[in-house]
Amino acid sequence: MDPSSHASSRQSVPGRRGRIMRLHYNTRTPPRRLLLFLVVDVFLLASEVGAQRTHARQGGANQRDLLTVRLPSQGTIVGKEVFLSRTQRVIQYLGIPYAQPPIGQLRFSAPVTDPLPSWTGVRNASFFGPSCPQISERRKLHERNFLKLLPQNLPNPGLSEDCLFLNIFVPDSNRPAEGWPVMVWFHGGDFNGGTPAIWDASVFVTKQKVLVVTVAYRLNILGFFTTTDAEAPGNYGMLDQIAALDWVKRYIELFDGSPKNIVIYGHSAGAISVSLHMMSPLSRAKFSKAIAMSGDAINSVRTPQEELPVVDQVAYKFGCLRKTSDLMECLRNKDLDTLIRESAFIETWGPIVDAETNNSTDGPFLPKHPRDVGDDDFYSVPLVAGYTNNEQALAFVELLGSEHDDGRLKMHQFESFIRDEINAAVVAPDENSTCELRPELVSDAVTFFYKPHPPTKDTRVLRDRYLDLQTEKNYAAGLIQLAAKVSSHPSQTKAFVYRFDYRARTASVSGDVPEWAGVPHLLEQPFVWGLPYATGTTTQWNAADKKMSDMMMSMFSTFARTGNPSLNTIKWEPHTEMNPGILIIERNIDMSDPGAVDFKALAFWNEYYPLLLEAATNNCCNVTSGAISLTGLMGEFLPRSTGFIVTAIVTALKYFADQGFV
Repeated sequence: MDPSSHASSRQSVPGRRGRIMRLHYNTRTPPRRLLLFLVVDVFLLASEVGAQRTHARQGGANQRDLLTVRLPSQGTIVGKEVFLSRTQRVIQYLGIPYAQPPIGQLRFSAPVTDPLPSWTGVRNASFFGPSCPQISERRKLHERNFLKLLPQNLPNPGLSEDCLFLNIFVPDSNRPAEGWPVMVWFHGGDFNGGTPAIWDASVFVTKQKVLVVTVAYRLNILGFFTTTDAEAPGNYGMLDQIAALDWVKRYIELFDGSPKNIVIYGHSAGAISVSLHMMSPLSRAKFSKAIAMSGDAINSVRTPQEELPVVDQVAYKFGCLRKTSDLMECLRNKDLDTLIRESAFIETWGPIVDAETNNSTDGPFLPKHPRDVGDDDFYSVPLVAGYTNNEQALAFVELLGSEHDDGRLKMHQFESFIRDEINAAVVAPDENSTCELRPELVSDAVTFFYKPHPPTKDTRVLRDRYLDLQTEKNYAAGLIQLAAKVSSHPSQTKAFVYRFDYRARTASVSGDVPEWAGVPHLLEQPFVWGLPYATGTTTQWNAADKKMSDMMMSMFSTFARTGNPSLNTIKWEPHTEMNPGILIIERNIDMSDPGAVDFKALAFWNEYYPLLLEAATNNCCNVTSGAISLTGLMGEFLPRSTGFIVTAIVTALKYFADQGFV
């Protein structure tokens, strides 16, 4: 272009994000005309820079083009821009399918990702996909309290068996050279319920400049039913999560995320999922860091033997033949609503050890029980793990009913609650065992450990001790054990542990939670997700709560970037065997002093309790395997002559079993 014939010219030069214009002006141009061209050039330059923003993969002249992303092998999607304020916004891509719909013959099967779902034209990615089937009316008290804090205009995407979708929240800023840290969220809900649609990452993403992916996965009978053989190995919900991680690894760079820096994080069942991915050979190397909040994988995984009664119950409930091939054909043809409604009486859905049941060419998801996973089988990555100081308080309120909202316990109630819960955990090792179980060995020991000494009639003390048991047994001990696996691993990775003690200062938030209940399950999550800053909510959060939310979001995003959650104002020490520090998150955040955490109780559950369970079933023998252990026990539990007779009988049974007669 001849600079003498026009007031300006544009020369393209290479830039990291595309073309950047250099402007050249002819000094002989009249001032008024020069000003006009200058205004036009500034406008065009602004448009050019706008077209280079992070999400403008297609380029073009309108906003739709700026939000368009082409996914190879799938198709083109267009997202939406959401404003949190006049200057703060986030880009959302919602309802992206990451596997084929698990319907028809794909019900009760591993997710199919080859080929991935595809479409022609441009797919509208501005709304959530449907949630996986569940019974929402069964929400628990802590879930109902949490939902009241959410914005009132949350969408209701409905329910569908075609539910394998993920959602991406991208910062509206210039990407760093290495790409945004990616945080993949697995929601909680006891593997029975839950949806990514209530987890809006917009505030977190906007404030912390990380990319967040939320994932829907199959739940309840659809996600975790197993026939304990190759017909239906189970763990479909966990395999869904792996399929989502594969999708993220493959495509997230198109959204300016870093496929080399993927953090998996979750709460409750989501935290259990996170922990199990660290133990599954199928998940290895699909992520680089992990955050597990209020979920214990060690004590949440069932064995095929434990699932056999469930198989019988399901076959009976739906009028299906018990033969597993016939049973699965029957269940695949059942109406979805009937299937979900009639299976709701089972509340133990969840992951299973599938070493002997999986028929996948990739192998089992969980070859070993978490308690048996050694260093070679453990994918150790930097970890943040934590829990609240009174996890089961609202579940306890719900159990007692509204007439006992102060939760006080008399001694006989205290002992009865412990006995019933602990005795239920003492089960025969397998269906072929002949056992005289001794659950009182376990419940007596647990009662002794938690009963106040010297004795007390203070019903508040007994209530608090029982709730300590619930938090320590069901949450803290397992998370501490997971942290110990990380910190002691030969790879020398680091683990960071917290306990969340901060009660919301906003009256309308904490008003539904009794003072004695501390911080129950789920009620730290508003601070993790930035709810004090969310729009569309009626809650007027105060400054102290906003500050706490800023701290939680900053620690988690810093961990996502660096693998260490410490801030300039907060020194978070790693958790090690010799220095098992826990960060106490209260108004003043600091590492725990020796008296703030009952480490002896955690050791009781991790080290002594398993021995008690073994002792309670130690007078069992398996008549088909020939594993006879009665001889050494008879002298202790039975008269010698009786022990001799029983041993002789078992020896004879073993002989006949070896000969093929049993």
